[in-house]
Amino acid sequence: MRWTTWLGAALAACLLSAAAGSSAAPLVVGMTLPLSGPEAPFGAALRDGAQMAVARANAAGGVAGRPIELALRDDGGDPRRAAANAVQLLQAGAVVFSGVLGAASTRAVAEVLAPAGSEPIAALVAPVTSADSLREPARPGVFHLRAGMAEQASAALLHLDTLGVERYALLVQDDELGRSALERLQFELTRIAIRPVSVEHLPAAATAADLRMAMSRVCAARPQALILALDAAAAAPALSASREQRCAQQHVVFSETGAVLAAQTPDGRAPHPFAGLLVTQVVPHPDQRLQPLADDFQRERSARGGRSSHAALEGYLALRVVVEALRSCERSPDRRCVLQALGTRSFELPGMKVQFGAAQRQAHPFVEINLLDADGRLRH
Repeated sequence: MRWTTWLGAALAACLLSAAAGSSAAPLVVGMTLPLSGPEAPFGAALRDGAQMAVARANAAGGVAGRPIELALRDDGGDPRRAAANAVQLLQAGAVVFSGVLGAASTRAVAEVLAPAGSEPIAALVAPVTSADSLREPARPGVFHLRAGMAEQASAALLHLDTLGVERYALLVQDDELGRSALERLQFELTRIAIRPVSVEHLPAAATAADLRMAMSRVCAARPQALILALDAAAAAPALSASREQRCAQQHVVFSETGAVLAAQTPDGRAPHPFAGLLVTQVVPHPDQRLQPLADDFQRERSARGGRSSHAALEGYLALRVVVEALRSCERSPDRRCVLQALGTRSFELPGMKVQFGAAQRQAHPFVEINLLDADGRLRH
């Protein structure tokens, strides 16, 4: 579906506006993300991290004396709302965008910011999606910081291989992320001469009956490890079913899902329902203060409050990059300059160099495996 079909009239007005404003006007960073619905914990953490980075920049004078302003819109995880929010934020003068969560919403916003056959209107920095289909081929104006599915799948299988796992089951959702995960997982398993003992597909809107049938087939294959390329709504009951049936010793989910599941805190003194879950991570552990960026993050968090989480650190990192791009355009921090800066320059962050290549993705993205403990903490 082409979102620009129904948003074309509004976009035409945005194309004619550079939204420069006066020299003292705030520089607006647009964010559309889920602040309601099942993904709200992840969206709120991204927002909190972004706000920390903006507060830090503004305390240091902003950009050439102009404050940075976050313009937030709730999309509830709905791609249509995300696209409509992007149009509204363009009309409100957003210079650059960040914070979009999920493959479908990323695609919808990318189509607003770069209509087919046109030059990009504004940059989208660090969308929160692992889908490789949004990386290859590169989408104009979209700059990826996080590791894609290729890197995460490789890290997950390397970890399981070191544990001696030989029997793998794959449970994948029939959506953009699930299809991307399946392709990469099968490729990586082929490299180590292993075929999965079970590959099951779930419809994007799977029913409880669909899930029961899929899990019955998975468990009948007696896997040692079950890798779930599912959103949190589907992964939670799948994990519960697997534990009840003693289906596999190891369970793996990818970063977006892991963050939402970890936020499902246990009741009372009971252990976390998904303790022992392995989660791929695309930013350093936020409590690893030997990492300079994580140390900066913790300093801001201590000063301003808020929870420490991978999602918050991801939002913080994204806005630190946005701030550096704006500062590199100090004389004319408009949409065109920010797009050019992101595509051609490198940015030095604490303990990290960010440079987007021709594929518009970070050259060496971070990825590691964390374990969810009984207290709901992710340990590296």
